[in-house]
Amino acid sequence: MAEDIHGIVGASGRAAEVDDGGLRVNPRTAFEQAVLDGRAFAWAGLDENPSAHDTLLGLENNSPTHVLKIHKIYVGSDTASQIQIFKMSGVTIGTTDGAAVVGANLNQASGRVAQATASSDETGQDAQGGGYATLLHRDTVEADVTKEIPVDGAIVLSEDQMIGVDLTTAATAANATFIGWFEPR
Repeated sequence: MAEDIHGIVGASGRAAEVDDGGLRVNPRTAFEQAVLDGRAFAWAGLDENPSAHDTLLGLENNSPTHVLKIHKIYVGSDTASQIQIFKMSGVTIGTTDGAAVVGANLNQASGRVAQATASSDETGQDAQGGGYATLLHRDTVEADVTKEIPVDGAIVLSEDQMIGVDLTTAATAANATFIGWFEPR
């Protein structure tokens, strides 16, 4: 006789299964499940030579059916600086000064491609210099140290929303990385 198995996901994002045999807890987080399903990606910007208030990395969700949840943000610079993480809507990610950044699927067995546009030294929005529609986080990064900012899905991007990381100090070698996953609406 086939078992009737139903999945349950709690508020923490942890999963469990219920069947005739009882409850089986699955300790995976929503992010870990997304990695297994091929829905998790990393966007790693190249080292750039940014001016003060340049956007190191911009990432826009292009999916009409999935939200993009940010798991972690990494920022590194050869100069100590304040970092500003912001969110905007209705912008087009530009690659005039920087390079396109392709999302790398964290499940190498998956053929899924990220429905997102990203660019290092991003220029498609006008938030540079502090005119942020939504400033999400301000922090500092020490020179020659990579700062990890765990957000565990608290930053959610709908279609046509973008996240960016600015440095307030000019640098000769700075970069940012976003790690996140797509989740159906």
